[in-house]
Amino acid sequence: MTPRLYLSIGSLERRLATGNMETLQFEPGVNVLVGKPNTGKTKWLETLDYLFGDSGESPFEGQADEPLADKYDAASVELFIGDERLRIERRWKEPGAKNKIFVDDTPFSSADFQRLLLEKLHIPILHFPKGNPMSGQTWPELSFRTLLRHMYRRQLFWGDIADKQPESDQHASVLQFLGLAERIFTDDYGELIRLKMESDRVRARRDQYEGTLKELAGDVLTDPVPQSSVTEASVKQAESQLLGELEELRARRTNILSAGRDQAIQPEMRTHIERLGEKRAALVVGLEELKIRQSAVAERRTEIFQYRADLNEESERMKRALDAGEVLADLRITHCPACDQPVTSTPTKESCFLCHQPLPDEPMIEGLGAARLLFERERLGGELDEAEQLASVLEQEDKNLAAEISRSHERLRMVENELAPARTAVSALTQEDVSAIDMALGELNERQRQIGRLKAALELGRQLTEKVSSIEREIEPIQARVDEVMRATDFAEAESRLADGMNEYLQAINRLRPGAWPHNPVTVDVSRWTFRLRVGSRRWDKALGGTDSLYFLMAYQYGLLSLSDKEGAHYPGFCVIDVPGEFSGEAVEDKENFIVQPFIDLLGRESFKGAQAIITGAAFSGLQGANQRRLSLVFTA
Repeated sequence: MTPRLYLSIGSLERRLATGNMETLQFEPGVNVLVGKPNTGKTKWLETLDYLFGDSGESPFEGQADEPLADKYDAASVELFIGDERLRIERRWKEPGAKNKIFVDDTPFSSADFQRLLLEKLHIPILHFPKGNPMSGQTWPELSFRTLLRHMYRRQLFWGDIADKQPESDQHASVLQFLGLAERIFTDDYGELIRLKMESDRVRARRDQYEGTLKELAGDVLTDPVPQSSVTEASVKQAESQLLGELEELRARRTNILSAGRDQAIQPEMRTHIERLGEKRAALVVGLEELKIRQSAVAERRTEIFQYRADLNEESERMKRALDAGEVLADLRITHCPACDQPVTSTPTKESCFLCHQPLPDEPMIEGLGAARLLFERERLGGELDEAEQLASVLEQEDKNLAAEISRSHERLRMVENELAPARTAVSALTQEDVSAIDMALGELNERQRQIGRLKAALELGRQLTEKVSSIEREIEPIQARVDEVMRATDFAEAESRLADGMNEYLQAINRLRPGAWPHNPVTVDVSRWTFRLRVGSRRWDKALGGTDSLYFLMAYQYGLLSLSDKEGAHYPGFCVIDVPGEFSGEAVEDKENFIVQPFIDLLGRESFKGAQAIITGAAFSGLQGANQRRLSLVFTA
């Protein structure tokens, strides 16, 4: 059996603004924090809660007793996890440290500190769904603070197993304590949920697409749309039928025009009219080609003009460089670049006046630079001349094309003037029939475009169907693994562990105070989705009154603590219970002993060595087997 790692508190300290320390010492086992009302028991426990990663600015933030926030400036706790000791400190008055948690003087954020505790306690770090797993919400991490709500019962939080905590968080926490969460909230389960949600989205998109497609097809297809769906075969049939109608209308139009021509134009004029028609068509095509050439020439001219402007700008820069060279040529080095002292040696023509080395026979560097600049200027001048020539050629070509376009327009007008009488004669005979056919052709052409869109939509539907099938193929092996894990998960054993612990407590207090628990035993229902505590067949919060609810919640704390030594469970053997000022309707002095004695007996077992419970109370008179820490100073307003 794996050695158990229990969490316990050694010492709890608060540092006063004066530098003095207030300290409480605790030991493994049951510790009772005793004191009359207003002696600070709850404030000590709230300090401990703050040290466990509360995100507030101080343990007294937002409370009525604001002077306490000024009275203290730091707090620390000595934690034991198994044999390992950790010193946890919060320094809320230190600049930049308000939101830091110091572990042995190493700063941590609240989230990182909680992960550290989970890792050291060997509690799996996992994510769980908030409510319905298929809701699409991001799965948050099950943090130590979420679990702590079940380990630390505050004085005012005795209305639920973890007051003001969503049911999804309660469910995940209990599953974690029982050792079931790591088998349920697996990576496979998260991936399965993601794939199912994606499959649902694609299915919904496909359904919406099919509905829209049917509405569109109803206006396009001549035959009624089947109730199931629009098929590729029905679209192809409609397309083939439409092409036949188009060919028929075009043939009718041609026949009508031919008949009108034969009736309106004399036979000897038909050949001339046909030649004019061919000439007009050739002119239209030639005119279009000329316009394309003119557009290309205009684009090329724009490029040449820009190139010429760039060359002119570069030539101007060269000219300025030459002018600067002439101005700066006479400047000489007057100070040594190494020591900045004036150069006083007398220069000679044979050696350098600065370094005194013999001068080379080749031309001086400045001479070479000037020659290079002159060469570049000459090159730029040649390129400028070439650009000017090319611009002139393009300008002339543009003028020629414009003249040719003008001549083509004139020839086209002449041909159309010759054709006008024949057109008028034929139009008078055929206008009504041709217009009706043209309208029908327009409608059929539009239907043809819509059928093309239908074909594209059918392809989209096929892709959506294939995507759904692909996702389903991914889901199958993951679903099988998740189902296998669920079948191998013994929920009944986990339920009985918690239920046995709670009933053991209730039976114990009945022995110590007969009649304290007159109800049926507690039953626990745990599944992948839900967690329910019942008394008999009814939910506990519906079956119990105020006093019995307090006993029940004490039993819940005991039941969780009893899981600590169970193999596979992840409860860290630690609980803090801030008992209300009145328990069972009367002031609690020695009367409260019977609610604590079962905890003493439980933690006295060998398997619970190192576990710890901290319970507050007014007196605990005569209680044996517990470590008492007494507070006597009463704080008054």
